[in-house]
Amino acid sequence: MTKARRRPRTLRDIGENRLLREMLPRLPQRAGTVVGPGDDCAVVRIPGAKEDALFTTDPVIEGRHFTADTPPRLVGRKAIARAISDIAAMGGEPLWILVNLVAPGDTPLARVRGIFAGLIATAEEFSLGILGGDTAEGPTLELHVTGIGRVGRGRAVLRSGARAGDALYVTGALGGAYLDGNRHHLLFEPRLAAGQFLAANRWATAMMDLSDGLAADLPRLLDASGRGVRLEAAAIPLSSAARRTAQPLQHALGDGEDFELLFTVSARKRVRFERAWTEAFPKLCATRIGAILADAKQREILFADGARAPFAPGGYEHFAATGAS
Repeated sequence: MTKARRRPRTLRDIGENRLLREMLPRLPQRAGTVVGPGDDCAVVRIPGAKEDALFTTDPVIEGRHFTADTPPRLVGRKAIARAISDIAAMGGEPLWILVNLVAPGDTPLARVRGIFAGLIATAEEFSLGILGGDTAEGPTLELHVTGIGRVGRGRAVLRSGARAGDALYVTGALGGAYLDGNRHHLLFEPRLAAGQFLAANRWATAMMDLSDGLAADLPRLLDASGRGVRLEAAAIPLSSAARRTAQPLQHALGDGEDFELLFTVSARKRVRFERAWTEAFPKLCATRIGAILADAKQREILFADGARAPFAPGGYEHFAATGAS
C-alpha cells in the first residue's frame, strides 16, 4: 500500500509573521547597517556622515490596497504616502523615492497617467525627488515604492526601545479605514512632523506606524522591546467610521491602514511631553492608551467595567487563512 503524498506547505499554512521570523535572521548584512530587517525602515550609517540613511519599501496592489474603481491619482498618492509613513515612524525626513509599475498590457493609458499624476503631486507636496524605477507587464496592477530618507546620526526611534513603566500613546483615531464611505486608507496624512518632533526632542523611546491594526502592530513593538502591556480599552481613540459600527473597538483593534503613530514615552517625561505636544500639535491628539510592563508575557487589555482579558495578537496578517484586506 502506497503512502499518501503529503501536501506541500504553503504561505497560507504559516502566515506572514512566521515567514518573517524564519527568513529575516538569515539575510546577509554589510558593515554600516545599524538596523536591518524588522523595523519600519532599515538604518544605514555612512562613514563620516552626520546623518543616518533610512530605507523602506512598500507595495500597493489592486484588489488588496485599492480597487479597480479607485481614482488613479489616489492610488499614486497612497503608494508614496505609505513609504513616507514608515520614515515618519523613525523620526526621519523623506528625500527620494523609486517606483516600479507592474500592469496588464491592456491597462488604459489614461489610468496609468492618472496614477503618475498622483505620484508626482504627492512627491512635490513632500519635497521628494522621484529617481526612477522600472515597468513590467503582469496580471495585476501594482506599484512598488522604495523610500529613502535621513535622520540625525543615532536619532532614529526604533521599535525596540520601550521600557517598563513607559506610557503608550497613539496619534489620531483608529478603525474603519476601509468601511463604506470612508477613504481614510487613501487620504491619510503621514504623521511626518509628529515623528520628527518625537525624535528630535527625544520624547519617544519606541515608535512605529500602524498599518496592520493595533492588535497586529502593538505585539510587534512589544516583541522587539521584550516587554508586556496593559492596554486600556476605553482610552483607545475611535474614528467616526468605527463609532458608527456595532463593534467599534474591534474595528479600532483590527482594521488596519490607520497610518497613525504608536509610541512610548518615559513615565518621568509624561507630563512635560503632554504639555509640549499640545503646544506643538493643537489639532492632533496623542492619546495615552496604556502602559508598558516589564514581563513580556504579561499582555492584557483592561475594560471600563474593571474586567481584564489577555491581549492577543490580531489585526491583518498577509497569507493567513483568516486575513482580510
